[in-house]
Amino acid sequence: MSTSAKTTPQTKTKIKTPVYQRRRRQVYVTSAVVLVLAIAAVIWAVTSGSSNPAALPSFTISVSQGSVASPDSIIESQTSLAKLIPAQLHYVPFEAGVTAIAELKSGAVQAISGVGNPPTTEAIGEGIGVTVVMGWGFDDDQLLVPSSITEPAQLAGKSVGVLVGSSEDYELLGYLALEHLTGKVKVVPFADENAAGAAAVSGAIDSAYVYGVPAAELVEKGYHPLVNAEQIAKLGIPGLDVIAVATSAVNRDPTLVQDYVCAELQGSRDMTGPQAARYLAASSAAQGVPGSQIVAATKGYPFIPPGQQLFWLGSTLHDPTSRIVQAYQQTAQFLVSPGRLTSVPSAAQIAAHIDITFVQKALAGDCPS
Repeated sequence: MSTSAKTTPQTKTKIKTPVYQRRRRQVYVTSAVVLVLAIAAVIWAVTSGSSNPAALPSFTISVSQGSVASPDSIIESQTSLAKLIPAQLHYVPFEAGVTAIAELKSGAVQAISGVGNPPTTEAIGEGIGVTVVMGWGFDDDQLLVPSSITEPAQLAGKSVGVLVGSSEDYELLGYLALEHLTGKVKVVPFADENAAGAAAVSGAIDSAYVYGVPAAELVEKGYHPLVNAEQIAKLGIPGLDVIAVATSAVNRDPTLVQDYVCAELQGSRDMTGPQAARYLAASSAAQGVPGSQIVAATKGYPFIPPGQQLFWLGSTLHDPTSRIVQAYQQTAQFLVSPGRLTSVPSAAQIAAHIDITFVQKALAGDCPS
């Protein structure tokens, strides 16, 4: 006897995953997503964060404009050189040393390119946080006298025009003292060098200590230089234009300052080297004058070359016997008479504001970037 069996399909029973296992799986997935996002963020920061301008600090430099170029105008006109400085660079016109120091004190600028003795010395004497990191150059002034005067002694009884209260004023008075002419020559103060030159051209005064256009006008009239600022500096009365940085910037970001000094040194080499004409012409936009004028005016300007940096700034850190310290002490004595300083800072006080380590490293090629 046969029987037929009725087959019915089996229904699969769905086994539920325990709640704790589902939660654990969700935690693992969430953790993996977070980890991937974190890694992506790190990679983005490493690859693009350093080149993001918004991530860089601001660094504002007070620079001079006109017919004579500077290492800063070379940096400004060379993108590759500017990129060596890890900052957003900004440039503001250099109106006067005293104004630039005030801007540095307020935090509006972090560096001054080419500031002279009186403003820097006055800042040190008043306790303003300023640090000299590199030499820039000498003044380009000349003591222009009539052809009849060929010796310093012949200046006795004559008059000389000069920019009052300036590095030039300090240099001229120092030179006259060296030549034993103090009180024997009438020093006539002027508010600007153009006025001093014009007074000499008109015959109102006998001579003038000037540079640039006023000097050229006097030379055209037959005047000749009896002495110039660089020669006076070598006689022991140096008027040094320097690169000064806010001490707060030095303390906050020494690497940035080091890169800036390295770029400054390279800029000075470019503007005085075999390709100088090309670099100078390219800086015309930054200087605001035609390139041909810059090349002619800058050629032969008494910049402080790399090889003489430590000669003037000292060979050891904060050296109280360095030439620049001596120059600033002489300048302080000059500033006490009109009441711009109440006393002469000590050599140690002045030396504390001179830091040669940045230019030392730059000269050795030890640049971070």
